[in-house]
Amino acid sequence: MGEVRSSDMRSDDAVVRAVRRAAAIDLAVAIAFLVVCYVSEPALDSLLRRGHGLAGVVVLAANQFTFEGLALLLIMRIRSERFSDYGFTVRNAGMSVALALVLAAIYDVGMSWHAHALLWIPLRRQPATRMSLELGFPLSLAGLAVTVATWGFFEGCFGVFFAKKLNRAFGHSGRGWFSPGVIGFALFNGLIHLTVHQGMAGFVGSFASGYAIAVIPGVTENAWGSALVQTLTDAVGKL
Repeated sequence: MGEVRSSDMRSDDAVVRAVRRAAAIDLAVAIAFLVVCYVSEPALDSLLRRGHGLAGVVVLAANQFTFEGLALLLIMRIRSERFSDYGFTVRNAGMSVALALVLAAIYDVGMSWHAHALLWIPLRRQPATRMSLELGFPLSLAGLAVTVATWGFFEGCFGVFFAKKLNRAFGHSGRGWFSPGVIGFALFNGLIHLTVHQGMAGFVGSFASGYAIAVIPGVTENAWGSALVQTLTDAVGKL
């Protein structure tokens, strides 16, 4: 009986190590894919921003989706994962959304204080939003939907993915306000924006938004608030 129990324990340990290793590999692949896209961005940025109409919005969105959405979907496909595995479920959705609204309001207050202006309009400084609004009804609604799906849902989903995989790689449950995944993604988000010449203010703002995105599932066990807080805080502009 003792030998059986010892064998079972070794088997369990092997499974845990395999899960942690797989999570680390998934995260490394997603980060590497993002870094490669960032390296190529300067060569494409000026060309992308010259676009116009709904086609211009779609091209911008497709480029951004390649950064933070494509690798995630491929990894989820390979691992047979679903969005519900990351907290995109009905359970605790109200709590998740409520926390997102509170964190987004705190973020906007901080950004407004720094800018000496009221910054409350989500995605206002996003070029795809400007292009969408120039289209006129009803194409403007299609453009805004694409913009929110890309810079809202999939960017938020990347943060949730990052935090979950990092927590799993560390063998952490992911619960709480200061898990490795929460702090790790906040730092990653801040550093990524620091590298694109946004300065210390960009680092602090991106750290704060990254923290909000990653912490919501850790506190509520629901990730819809992460997508919402990303949507409400990304490229926030003046009233």
